[in-house]
Amino acid sequence: MKNSLLFFILFVGRVGVFQLIAQTNIPSMPFQAVARDRFNNTVKNQLIYIQSNLLYSRDSQLVFSEEFESKTDDWGIFQISIGNGRYRGGLERDLLKVPFYKLNLLLQIKISIPPFPPIAGWNYQDHWIELGSAPFGLVPYALYALQGSGSIAMKSKGRSSFLQAVDSVAINLNEPLEMDDGISVALEADKIPLATPSYYILRDALKNRVLIYFTAPYSGFLSWMIID
Repeated sequence: MKNSLLFFILFVGRVGVFQLIAQTNIPSMPFQAVARDRFNNTVKNQLIYIQSNLLYSRDSQLVFSEEFESKTDDWGIFQISIGNGRYRGGLERDLLKVPFYKLNLLLQIKISIPPFPPIAGWNYQDHWIELGSAPFGLVPYALYALQGSGSIAMKSKGRSSFLQAVDSVAINLNEPLEMDDGISVALEADKIPLATPSYYILRDALKNRVLIYFTAPYSGFLSWMIID
C-alpha cells in the first residue's frame, strides 16, 4: 500500500451524510481527497479525471468501479459522489448491491491529470495515477441498512475524545466479541489538509475488546461501529 500517496483524509465517514438523490433515486456517498501528481505536487484549480474502485480486501477483486470528472480547488481538493459516476465495471452494477455487510472492502482512488498545454491524442485512460487504497469508513452502513430490513444488529458504536499522538486505541465491549463480528473504524483528522496514518485492527476476544494500532502517531478523533 502506498502510504506516501494515501490522501483519503477527507472521506466523509459518518452514516448521517449518506445521500439519496430524490430525482434519480441514485444512492451516493460523498468523498473528498487531495489530488497529487507523480512527483507528489498538489494539483490545484484544474480539471481532473477520477476513478473509484471498490475492491475485496482479501484478493483485490473488483466489485464496483466508476469514473468522474472534477475540478480541484485552491488546496488541490476534489469532490465526488460515489454511486453517482459513470459505471466502468465490477461484479456489481448497482451500489446498493455491493455487499458492505461483509466489512472487507477497500476504496481505491486513481486520478488522471490532463497535460497543459494540451497534447494531441492524449487519452486520460492511459495516464492513471494511483493515490492508494484504504478501508471503508462508516458511511456504507447506510447502504447496508437499505439492502435489508433497514436495521443493524449493533454491538458497539461511538466516537472517541480527541486523541493526541497515540500509537493505539482500545475499544472495550459490553457484549461478547466474536470472530465473525463486523468491525469498521474511521479516522477524523483535527485539521485539513493532513495525511493520516494507516491502521491495523486486532480482535482481542479474551479481553472482549478491539485494538486499533496506528503505523505512526495519530492525532484526531476515531469513530467505530461493531455489528453482529
